[in-house]
Amino acid sequence: MNGAMTPVLARFVPSPRATPLATAMILTLLGAGVTLRLGFPDDIDDVVGWTSTNVQNLASHPVASMLASAFVVPTGLLPELILVAVGFTLLERSIGTLRTAAVALSGHVVASLLTEYGAYLLTNSATDRDDVGVSYAMFAVLAAGAFRLTGRLRLLSLAAVGAAVLIPIGVAPGMTTTGHLLAAALGPLTMAALTRRRVLLQPGDPLAGVGAAAPAPAPAGAAARKIIPGGRADPGE
Repeated sequence: MNGAMTPVLARFVPSPRATPLATAMILTLLGAGVTLRLGFPDDIDDVVGWTSTNVQNLASHPVASMLASAFVVPTGLLPELILVAVGFTLLERSIGTLRTAAVALSGHVVASLLTEYGAYLLTNSATDRDDVGVSYAMFAVLAAGAFRLTGRLRLLSLAAVGAAVLIPIGVAPGMTTTGHLLAAALGPLTMAALTRRRVLLQPGDPLAGVGAAAPAPAPAGAAARKIIPGGRADPGE
């Protein structure tokens, strides 16, 4: 592997010390998924029903359902596990653990409330529908993390996240696809509010330069010129 690329790629790899939240998310999702599939295969429907963030559960046990629902992924665990690892690691290395947690919670909690109660009030949808998974938090973090990059990688990441939320809602509009779009918008907005600065990387940011084009080489002979007092450029020997 190119030695210059190693530090860049390393910033997308979680570690318990540098990215405790990303590590905890991965281990919890993996542990919950394995336990549910191997330990309680006949109870998956019951678990999904109790943890879903639907209107009925939010009225009876709101905190438990809101928190537990994020870690119940009945299908497609591996792809979401990979995206969670990349998104949470990138954002946590950039803005810190607490702010990353706030971004994830904004996507998961706010998008869940808006879609569930919005659908109930506007369309009189079922109050006990299944609604579990980490995807709202995942899209919030991925969208915010994409803004932390620079250059071509930033554009490609934003295009990928945009396509992932816009294409499904265009093909099959519904509560879940709407929630993904809301979460992807809430993530960067929450991050901007927390950091109180431009979302684009600043020079001192740990991820500054990731994905940016290499600087242009200095003009020939520039290295042989030195500045002396008075502001004059003195040719080198």
